[in-house]
Amino acid sequence: MKDTERLRRITQTLALIAVNPYFVYFASRLTYQGGLKGVCVPGLNCYACPLTVFSCPIGSLQHSFTLLSPRVKGSVSRAFASFFYVLGSVGLVGAAVGRMPCGWLCPFGFLQDLLYKIPTPKLRLPAWTRWGRYGFLVFLVALVPFLTATSWFSRLCPAGALEGAVPLKLVPPALPLPPSGWFLWLKMAILAFFLLWFVLSSRPFCRSVCPLGAMLGPCNRFSLYRMAVDERSCTSCGRCREVCPVGIDITEDPDSADCLRCLRCRKACPSGALRAGFKIS
Repeated sequence: MKDTERLRRITQTLALIAVNPYFVYFASRLTYQGGLKGVCVPGLNCYACPLTVFSCPIGSLQHSFTLLSPRVKGSVSRAFASFFYVLGSVGLVGAAVGRMPCGWLCPFGFLQDLLYKIPTPKLRLPAWTRWGRYGFLVFLVALVPFLTATSWFSRLCPAGALEGAVPLKLVPPALPLPPSGWFLWLKMAILAFFLLWFVLSSRPFCRSVCPLGAMLGPCNRFSLYRMAVDERSCTSCGRCREVCPVGIDITEDPDSADCLRCLRCRKACPSGALRAGFKIS
């Protein structure tokens, strides 16, 4: 299992650098505004981060709903183009590897993995909390932006606060930022809450809140990359559930929408009953 974890740390670190390579910001104090800002990455990575050169799919999806809002006068065709682009890009990733980017690439997932290693008493999440991410997707990412013409999930997202608000306050851009007032403190309170939760529970944001996980999770059932269980070899020892960061028993449902495809279970299985890959039968 150590080899798998080491490889995951490498891919997570490389992904973090790859989507946030704009270190020239520290000299210019100008954020990147080139063509790559229209490209969505398969993970949460705030558009407002001064180092990023890409877009967050959830931020882009919200923007589509704000453009479709009755409060906004603009091109409906542009709004639908943005909407279908986000669905298409997320769908292609999901169709290929399911929710695997959550376990191997997402910077915010990487942070949760690291903070959970801090030795403290741990809290288990109830199974029903998994439905929360679908609620956030439907209401805070789609419905509320459509009704208010404001991207409320991005405004409150702890990933956005950590990657965008904090760096921009510590290293201000050349152009003055708009006044934030009490709302900045609200963002910081939400961020502090989640950082503490990351220490106490394994991947709570991924399991209970993340709208991108809600979109990619169902793709596990038809993606090209799959998990499989050899029931003849499985001894029901429970080791897979012990090491799973989202607390599932992969032998009960290899296509579970909760599975991050991190492969901890496969490495931990003493009987070699778990398989994963693009060609498994």
